[in-house]
Amino acid sequence: MNFSSGFKWALATVLALAIGWKMVLPPDYQGHLKEDLVEFLERNHFNVVARYETGTLIISANAASCQMHVAKLTPDGSNANLVRHLTAGAQRSFVVFRSEIYTQQPVFWTVLDYLWSRFLRELRLTRNVSPVIDVAESSSCNAERLPWGELER
Repeated sequence: MNFSSGFKWALATVLALAIGWKMVLPPDYQGHLKEDLVEFLERNHFNVVARYETGTLIISANAASCQMHVAKLTPDGSNANLVRHLTAGAQRSFVVFRSEIYTQQPVFWTVLDYLWSRFLRELRLTRNVSPVIDVAESSSCNAERLPWGELER
């Protein structure tokens, strides 16, 4: 097949623009998730310690007889087993996504939200990706009643 030189130049230009666009695009912006979670838990009277284990944010929160671990999950749920291992010993767990509480991560919705947010981010219409948060708690916590919707604001 012979292609005209104009077509080759147009293809090269489109390719260069596509690669250049990806290079100037900043990485996924998670905002100040660590600081927001720590502030949220302290505001709700918890003593908080934040750490990273194997690249995953884990926040330990204690108040009276309540012990809770809050961890950031990936949108595709690929680190869910790691988070369960790191938060072993908890009697109950749930997932917070877009101010809603789920018994398990709604992977379809979290991936869809991630892809949509990424598309909007590439158009420079938003910077945030909705966090997916795993909460593992002792039986005396009742952490579902915390105002998780405050994290979205």
